Amino acid sequence: MHGEYTVATADENCTVGASEVYAVSPFTLFRVSGGEDAGLLQITLSPEILQRAEWREKQQISCYLTRNSLNDSIAREVRRRCAAVFRLYFQQTDQPELMRQAVELAALLRREFAAVESARPEESINALKLLESALKIIHTNWKQAISLSEAAAQLYVSESYLSRLFKKYLGRTFTKYLVELRLTHAAADLEKGTSVTDTAYRNGFKSDNSFIDFFKKAYGCTPGKYRQQIKQTADTAAASREDVTDWLQELLQYADGGEVQKPGAVRTVRKRVRLGAAGEGELIRQSWHHTVNIGYARDGLIGSVQAQLRRAQREIGFTYLHFHGIFDDDMRIYQEHEDGSPWFNFAYADLLFDFIQEIGLIPHIELGFVPLHLAKNDKTLFDNPNIHICMYNNPEKWQALIQASLSHWIDKYGLSNVRQWRFTVFSMNYVEMTPQAMTLEEYCEMFETVYRTLKTIDPELKLGGGGCFPSIALDENGLLRFLREMQEHGCLPDFITLQCYPHENIVQDMEFLHFSANQMSIPSILSKDRDFTLHFLLKIRELLAKNGWDTMPVVVEEWNSTLWQRDLSSDTCYKAAWLVKNALQSYDRADSLGYWLLTDFIDEWLVPGGVFHGGYGLFTMGGIPKAGYQVLRLLNRIGERRVDAGEGWFVSRTDSTIQVYLYHYCHYDALYRYRYQKLTNPHDAYKVFENSGNLKIELELCGLDAGVYREESWTIDRTNGSTFDKWMEMGAPGVMTPEDIAYLNDSAQPLCRIRDTDTAGVMRIEAELKPHEVRLVVLKKRDS
Repeated sequence: MHGEYTVATADENCTVGASEVYAVSPFTLFRVSGGEDAGLLQITLSPEILQRAEWREKQQISCYLTRNSLNDSIAREVRRRCAAVFRLYFQQTDQPELMRQAVELAALLRREFAAVESARPEESINALKLLESALKIIHTNWKQAISLSEAAAQLYVSESYLSRLFKKYLGRTFTKYLVELRLTHAAADLEKGTSVTDTAYRNGFKSDNSFIDFFKKAYGCTPGKYRQQIKQTADTAAASREDVTDWLQELLQYADGGEVQKPGAVRTVRKRVRLGAAGEGELIRQSWHHTVNIGYARDGLIGSVQAQLRRAQREIGFTYLHFHGIFDDDMRIYQEHEDGSPWFNFAYADLLFDFIQEIGLIPHIELGFVPLHLAKNDKTLFDNPNIHICMYNNPEKWQALIQASLSHWIDKYGLSNVRQWRFTVFSMNYVEMTPQAMTLEEYCEMFETVYRTLKTIDPELKLGGGGCFPSIALDENGLLRFLREMQEHGCLPDFITLQCYPHENIVQDMEFLHFSANQMSIPSILSKDRDFTLHFLLKIRELLAKNGWDTMPVVVEEWNSTLWQRDLSSDTCYKAAWLVKNALQSYDRADSLGYWLLTDFIDEWLVPGGVFHGGYGLFTMGGIPKAGYQVLRLLNRIGERRVDAGEGWFVSRTDSTIQVYLYHYCHYDALYRYRYQKLTNPHDAYKVFENSGNLKIELELCGLDAGVYREESWTIDRTNGSTFDKWMEMGAPGVMTPEDIAYLNDSAQPLCRIRDTDTAGVMRIEAELKPHEVRLVVLKKRDS
C-alpha cells in the first residue's frame, strides 16, 4: 500500500510496491520485510476457503502483479476482490458475503495463475507441515529457555532432521531464528521505553551482556543507544509521517463505487404504552440544554460566532457557555512590565462577558491556558501559537492572575452573579497526552492553587475538575487518583467535569493505533458500543458512589459522537439520530451534557475551505444549521415527565400533551471506526455506517382521554431538515453566495404534517424510519 516490501521464499525474492500484489502458494514459507514508511496488507485464505474454491492440496500458483498490470482486466479483478474482502472483514456484518468474496478471490487466483509445475512432492508438503509445527513451538515459547533438542523431542523427530529443515527452508539455524525473533520483540519493548535489563529478561536472554552482544550484531548499536535514538526521533517521525489512512486508498480505490453490503431487512418494534395520569412519571432533566460550547474565548468575539449564539439562544435556549483559553495570549489579560512585574488588561474579556450576559448565558470558564510569560515551556499541540498547555513557571504570578481576574469580574458583574458561574482548570487529559509538558503532580498543584485562591476570595465560588476522556476518567491512575489527592489536600472539586467521546481504551487497541495517529485529535479507535454515553456515565456514577462522592454533580463539558475534527458524519443527519438517542437515554445520568461544538469555527487547527468539512459544529462556518441543530430544536418540545421508552422510541407528556420521539440510529461500521477510510468525497458520507434496513415502530398508546387530538409530525431525514443533503442536492457547490446560504437556511427545515385524529382512548402510532431518521409526534387534545 505504501513504500516497498521484500517478500522472500526459498525460491525467490520479490520487491513489492504500492498497488502491487504478490500471492504465496499454500505450504510455502515466506518472510516479509520493509522500511518504517512501508505499509502492507496481508490476506490469509483459510483451508476451508481454498477447499470451496476447488484448490487441490498440491496446487501451486505464480502471481506477481506489478504496477505495469494496473490496466489488465484480470489484475484489476484481483485487486477488486482484495478490496471487497478487506471492507467486508472490517464491517463484520455480512459473513456469508465475506466468505463468497474470499472464495471468489481464491478461485480467481487458482484459475488464472496456476503454475506449470504445480505438483509439489508429498515429501515436501510433510516437511513443511513439520516445520510449521516447529515454528508454532518457537513463537509460543520464545520467552522461555527452549532448545533444538526440546523442540525435536516434542515433534518426535531427530535434532539433525529438524536442523536440516530450518537451513533448507529458512536459510538459518534453529538457534539463529530464535534469537532473531527474540530481538524483534526486544526492539519493540525498547521503543516503548522498557529498560535494557527488563527487556533482556522479558525476551528470553540469559543475561544483559548476552542480549547486548546479540543486539549490537543485529542492529549495529547497543540497546541503550537504540532506545535513546528512538526517543529523540519520535517527535520528528510523528510530525513527518504521512497519514496512513491515505495508504489504504491504494487498495480501496479498486473497491466497487457502491456499498459492498446488501440492503438490510426491515425490523419491527411493537409496544403497548399505558399513559397513566398526567402527573405520573419521572421528571425529565433537560441536561442537553444546560451547556453550549464555543472553541476558545477569542472565538466569542467573532461576529459570525456571536450571531450563531444569538440564534441558538433564541431557538433552543442554553444555560451555560463553556470555552477554552481565557488566559491565552490573544485575550491579552496577562502582561508584564519591563521589570517582570505583572499587570492585567481585561478589555477583550469584558467585551466577551458583556456579550454573554446580554444574551442570557452564564459563563463556564476554563482557567487556562498558560500565558507565554508564565509558561514553563512553549510547547503546543495545535497550530495556534497562542495556546500554551503546560505548567506555570511562577506560582505567585499565576495566583496573582487568578486573583486579579476573579476580583475584576466580581467588581464588574457582582458577587451574586459570579457565584452562579462555573470555573474549571484545563483538562488533565493533557497530562496523559503530553507528559513532557506537564506531570500529574504539577496538574494537582495547579488545581490546588486555583482552588485555594477562589475559596479565599469567596467560599461559594464553584471549581470543577478534571475534564477527562473516558479511558482516563475510569483508570485507577486517572480521575480517581486526582480526586483522592485533592481530597487529602482539602481541595476536592465542587463538581466533576468530563469529556465524553466514544473511544476504545488506547492500550487495548494498540495494534490499530498507528492507523489513526494523524487525525488532528487524540489517536484512538471509536467504540463499538452503541450506548457508550449511557454506559460511561453509569460507570462514573458507580465509581463516585464507591468512594463516597455519590452526591457530587457530574458535568460533561464536551460530548460528541466522534473524536475526529474532520468527520463528514458530523454534517449529516446521522448526528440528529445520535443526539436524540443519547440525550434521551442519558438525561438523568449527568447534570449537564455539553455538546461539542456550536460552530465549525475552532481556532486549534487551520480551518479548511469548503462549506461542509466534517467539523464538530451544529453550524457550519457560514452559519448554516446542520441536522444536529434541528434535532435540538425538536428536543425543546420534550414533555415534563417520562412515560416509557424502548429501542428507537421515547414517550413523554405535559398535562394533556403527549410527545413521541422516534429514531433509527445506525452505528459506525467497524472499518470506519478504525479510520481505514479517510473521507474526502461528500458522496461517501453515508457509506461508513452499519448496514441497517428500515426500522418499523408500532406503538399503541392507551389511557388517552377520549376526543379529538391535533397530531403534529416533524421529520428529519436525508430529504428534510438536513442542510448537508440539501447542499448535495444543489450539486455540492464549493463556493456559496449569500443567496445560496439563505436558500439552505430556508429550505432545509424538518418536514411538518398536521392532522386531527379522533380517539376513544387508544391511538396507534406507526412509522417506518429510514436509517438516521428522526421523527417527533406531538398529540394535543383539542378543546371540546
